Amino acid sequence: MNKLTKKISYLLPAMRISFTLVLLTISLLLIGELIGFAPNERQAELRARKLLSESLAIQFSIIAVNAESQFYHFLEVIVNRDNAILTAGIRNNDGDLVFHVGNHAEQWGDYNSQKSTATNILVPIIKEGKTWRTVELKFAPLDYDKFPGNISSSIYKLALFILIFGFFAYLFFVLRTLKQLDPTAVVPERVNAAFDTLAEGVLILDEKEQIVLANKAFAEKLGRTATSLLGIKASKLDWKDKYEDTVKEIFPWISAMQSGKTNMGYKLDLPVSSGVVKKFVVNCAPIFGDHNKVQGVLITFQDVTLLEQKNIELSSLVSQLETTQIEVTQQNKELHFLSTRDPLTGCLNRRAFYEAFGIEFAKAKKDGTELSCLMADIDHFKLVNDNYGHSRGDDIIQLLADILHSNSRKNDLVGRYGGEEFCVVLPGLSANDAISVAERIRLGIMSDSIRIYGEGGPNVTASLGVASIFDHAENPAELNDQADQALYVAKESGRNQVIRWDPYQERLPESEEETAVSIAGLQPLVTARSAAPSDEKERTSSTVETDR
Repeated sequence: MNKLTKKISYLLPAMRISFTLVLLTISLLLIGELIGFAPNERQAELRARKLLSESLAIQFSIIAVNAESQFYHFLEVIVNRDNAILTAGIRNNDGDLVFHVGNHAEQWGDYNSQKSTATNILVPIIKEGKTWRTVELKFAPLDYDKFPGNISSSIYKLALFILIFGFFAYLFFVLRTLKQLDPTAVVPERVNAAFDTLAEGVLILDEKEQIVLANKAFAEKLGRTATSLLGIKASKLDWKDKYEDTVKEIFPWISAMQSGKTNMGYKLDLPVSSGVVKKFVVNCAPIFGDHNKVQGVLITFQDVTLLEQKNIELSSLVSQLETTQIEVTQQNKELHFLSTRDPLTGCLNRRAFYEAFGIEFAKAKKDGTELSCLMADIDHFKLVNDNYGHSRGDDIIQLLADILHSNSRKNDLVGRYGGEEFCVVLPGLSANDAISVAERIRLGIMSDSIRIYGEGGPNVTASLGVASIFDHAENPAELNDQADQALYVAKESGRNQVIRWDPYQERLPESEEETAVSIAGLQPLVTARSAAPSDEKERTSSTVETDR
C-alpha cells in the first residue's frame, strides 16, 4: 500500500508537469506561426499559382497565334489534370465568355476585378502586342482559409499531434527525471528506518537547503508526513526566532553550510498545524563530500516545548515567591519594629534599647571612642496626670519623645526607660557635647509646652543626667546607672536642670550655698562642680547657675 501511494505521489505531479509542457510547446508553435517564424504554406501555394499563371500566359499566347482550337483543347486538359483548378473560361475584350470548362459562369460569379486573387486568376493572352482575350482560372480555396485567423491547418494538426503523443513522451521523460532526482534515493531505506527510531527530530539537507530526509519524529511534531517534507527548503517552514519573534534571515543550518562549522544550541519556534507553537533547540553539523566541500547539513531538533512551559510556570512561581518573600520581609520589618518600639512614643522599648546599647558600648570600648548616656525625666509628672488627666500626660510624654528624636542623630539610640523616663545613647559624643544636647532638650520641652498649651496648660520641665564611657563604666548597665544617678541629683537639687555624673559625689549637697537660688520662680540649670582634690578624698557637689 505504501509503495502504491508513493508511485501515485510521483505519477500525479508528473502528469501535471507533462500536460503543462505540452501546452507550453503548443503555445510556442502558435506564437511562432503568428509572428512568421514557421513555414508559410499559404505563401508557398500562392507563389506556385502565380508561377503556373505566368507559364500558362506564355503558352496560351503562343498557342493562340497558331491554332485557336488547340488553345481550347489545351485549356480543357489543364483543368481536368489539376484538381486545384475548378473551372476555366475565356473572355473577349467585350466581356463575353467565348469558351469555358465546367460551370465556369456559376463559379466565377460576378467577379469583375482586373486583378487576380488566390482563387480567381486572370491570364491575359497577348496577340500582336495587344490583349486579345483573357483566360479566367477558378482555383479551389486554400486549406488555411478554412480555419480562423492566419494559422494554417498544418499547425493545428501539429498541435493536436503534440497534445496526444507529446503528452506521453513528456510524461515518460518526467517520470525518469523524477526517479533520478528522487530525494529518497539519496538516503537508503535502512538509514531512514534507523533515523525513525530516534526520539529527536532529524533533517538532512542538500547543498541547496532542500530536505532529502525527514525522520518520523520530526514529521509527527509538525503534523505532516515525512514524504510531504521532501524537496522543501527548510527555511520555507514557518520558523520564528525565539527572541525576536520574526522570521530569521540566516538560519543555523545555512550558517553551518557557509562556515563549515557546527552550530549548536540555537532556539527556534515553529507553529504547527494544530495551532501549537513548538519550541526547538536546533543543532546543525555540516556534511562534507569530496575535496572537503560541504554537500549538506544534518540537523537535530530537540523539542523543549514542555520544558519551556514548565520553566515559565516555575518563573511565575518564583516571581510569586519573591513577591511573597518581599511581603513577608516587610511584615517581619513591621513586626520587628512593633516588637522593638514603644507603642506610645515610637522609641525603642527597654529590651531593644539594651540590645542596641550593648552593641554600641562594646564597639566604643574596642575602638576607644567616645560614648555618652543621657537620662531624661519629666518633672512633677504625677501632678500633670492628676490635674490634666492621663490623656494629657500621654501627650506630654509624646512631646518629650519628639524633642528627643529631633535633637538626636540617626545612629543615636532613644529608648523609653519607663513611664515618663527616657534614656538616650550618643555614640561618638563626649560628656560636654552630651551636656549641650541635654540642655537643648531641657529648653525644648519647656518652650514647646508653653507654646502648645499656653498659660492655662501644663507648662512642664525636665531634668537630665549625663554620663560618659570614660567615667570608667564597665558595662552598659553601669553607664546607664551613672546617668540615672546624675538624674537623681538633678531631681533632688531642684529639677529643670542638667547634671553630669561626678564619680566623687556620694550624697546630696546639704549646704544652702551648694544649691542655686531660684530666680523669678524658675529652677536653675545645675551642673556638677569640679571635684575636690583626690588626696583629701572629699566628695562634694555644687551647682552652677546657667540660662533658664
